[in-house]
Amino acid sequence: MGRMRGTAVALCVVGAVVTALGLGWFSDKLYTRVRPGQLAYRPMDEMPPRVDMAAIQRDWPASFAEPGEGSRVIAYHRAMRGKAPEPSVVGGGTTAAPPPDLGTLLARADAGAGKQKVQLCMSCHDFTPGGPNRIGPNLWGVVGRPVASHAGFAYSPAMQAHRGSWSYDNLFDFLGSPGRVVPGTKMTFAGLRRPEDRAAVIKYLATLGTGAPPLPQPKTAAAAKDMEAGGQL
Repeated sequence: MGRMRGTAVALCVVGAVVTALGLGWFSDKLYTRVRPGQLAYRPMDEMPPRVDMAAIQRDWPASFAEPGEGSRVIAYHRAMRGKAPEPSVVGGGTTAAPPPDLGTLLARADAGAGKQKVQLCMSCHDFTPGGPNRIGPNLWGVVGRPVASHAGFAYSPAMQAHRGSWSYDNLFDFLGSPGRVVPGTKMTFAGLRRPEDRAAVIKYLATLGTGAPPLPQPKTAAAAKDMEAGGQL
């Protein structure tokens, strides 16, 4: 008897929850949410407050959870229509520093850290002299050698068509996104996003063998200024 009563209570609770959810879904379908596209108050500067669109996109859809947030964004867009976008600032009005050049990154890079990072690559590549090809070619002496030139490995047509050599710049770009640099490559690795990680891996690869060219020199501020004055940038 007690078991039947417990079952009946459980069924009632489940039924109530299902009914509440169903009514909520039905009300959303029955009543359309309308965003007026204007604020219920008049700002002091006669314009809706500035909206951080980057933050809205980053936190979507939670960014619209606050009441009135959708109307505020629409009002801002309408107010800014036809106007030049306001410049973004970083760190209280200071412009963001440009990323370091490759020479500077390699000078700061730690080859030991790069060796640790290539552990993830060992399922596809061998890094020893005379070692075998695996899913990818052997990478001993890869820095400076021509692209798609390691003997005995069946490169994809896309890689065979990719000209040049594995210079420091080319390796840096390729390791950032292999599929973007060589569309159609068999390499499924997504890439290393952080420039510092790529520089560490490249510095380690440069120690494998004796054919790697000298590391590029860091660009000093004076040298960069001279190049810009000469129209070489």
